[in-house]
Amino acid sequence: MRFTSVAVLLAAALATAGCATSHRGYGYGDGEDYDYAGTDYDRLGNDCGTFSGSGGDMLDPWLACTDEGEDLVRAMFGAGRDGTIDEATADRANIWFRRHADTDRDMRLTDPEIKAALVNHVRHASRY
Repeated sequence: MRFTSVAVLLAAALATAGCATSHRGYGYGDGEDYDYAGTDYDRLGNDCGTFSGSGGDMLDPWLACTDEGEDLVRAMFGAGRDGTIDEATADRANIWFRRHADTDRDMRLTDPEIKAALVNHVRHASRY
């Protein structure tokens, strides 16, 4: 009986801890809610005006406001070559990059993770 009570309490504590995460809303759809823990890209969306169109403001700042990010969006998603991007493409680019950059899979991007992912893209894209 005592073991069962301890097991139930432990399970409840783990369930509560799993639900107690905080996200700053770097997700736009399908529950892709990533937290950003850093200062280098501490702004929301594409406030640098690189991309226009319905998805221009949806791009994460590390994709919209860095040369490497802009190159990644143009090269990998085929859209944005003329500076225009739609919502679906921006959403796909954000989701792909977040999953690619989040090497420890904690749903929280840090500046080192973002920079490493951008550098890896440049390194691998230059091979072709």
